[in-house]
Amino acid sequence: MKRITFLLCAAALLGTLTSCHRSMDDSPNVSVILDQSRTLVVTTNTPADLTYEGETFKNTTHAVFKNASAKGKLNVTPRSDMYFGQEDMAVDFYDKSLVAINVQLVKKPTISVSQEDAKSGIEVTNDKENQEATGVTAIISVPESTEITGSTADFTITTFVPAMTVLEETEEGAEVEASVLVIRCTPDGASFNPPITVKLHIPNSTGLDLVCRYADDATEEVPMVDLGDDWWNVTLSHFSDWYNILKAKVISRTPGEEYTMASVEVKEGNNPISYKVKCGGIETSTSKCLLVTNFIEEEYGLYYEFTKDATLRSDSPGVINYCVIQPYEDIVYRSRLCIFSVRVFGEPTIEIINTRPGKLDGHSGGAGS
Repeated sequence: MKRITFLLCAAALLGTLTSCHRSMDDSPNVSVILDQSRTLVVTTNTPADLTYEGETFKNTTHAVFKNASAKGKLNVTPRSDMYFGQEDMAVDFYDKSLVAINVQLVKKPTISVSQEDAKSGIEVTNDKENQEATGVTAIISVPESTEITGSTADFTITTFVPAMTVLEETEEGAEVEASVLVIRCTPDGASFNPPITVKLHIPNSTGLDLVCRYADDATEEVPMVDLGDDWWNVTLSHFSDWYNILKAKVISRTPGEEYTMASVEVKEGNNPISYKVKCGGIETSTSKCLLVTNFIEEEYGLYYEFTKDATLRSDSPGVINYCVIQPYEDIVYRSRLCIFSVRVFGEPTIEIINTRPGKLDGHSGGAGS
């Protein structure tokens, strides 16, 4: 399995950080205790029951699982029977404490075409609502001479974004691939001789390196032909869930850190504080391509801002100036003719800048990055 590695913050994740500066002899001696518990955030596009390792949030589009298991199964059951469910999705935090997942539930198709009508020249398309939800137009064309076996049911087609949490370790120069779009063709198991054509219009996708697989973990690939103007052709020998795979290469990695300064007045003993942190990856280029967005979410999880808790343990009253450090890496990818970039966030830490006795002058709180 794969995971993100952040070299800059590895040592700081081990637990307690101790004050490294003392402004005067009677200043408080302060240590920082970070909340190391794991948090899983799940969002959906329609109300659903969300269950992770026995804990359930009912009839919601947003759930926060606190103290989450390091590994587990996520089940998403839509409240409406007009949608397909998502069962037993594997979640693995690896060495992270924050993970966010966006699950796009697929609405069942409203357009179906009989096999006879399809062979007579009527195209099979995804309905308008599905096109608006994914930004993709999908069209099946079946020549009259096609031999169809395996099923006599009507044809349908829908597109959706796969819900996965693969956290990729991508060294510079590494070849990377991710499932970025699924084409669901029914009836499952219908076979065609010769193969039939599916045409896809995917905005801002021209020039990407794409292939098609009938299962996410299959090795056999079907080429996707770039027709230009964001249109693609793929020939399918049978119906199933066909995964569109985006392939890319890491061409550079640049580490960095974001800083937020804050001051707080403390008493002797434990003092709770909260601070804002980020997780996942966010595109920093301007591709405006759905497939690039999906690539980033599969590799690094959904970009999300959390509020985390920590404790400042002080041996006397006083004022603490501290810094929240959010490490990141800026990663640049090339996919055939296209270049895109992403900022990937690592585990946050808190460092004590200085301490002093007395009370705050003015207000407390954070100042920008």
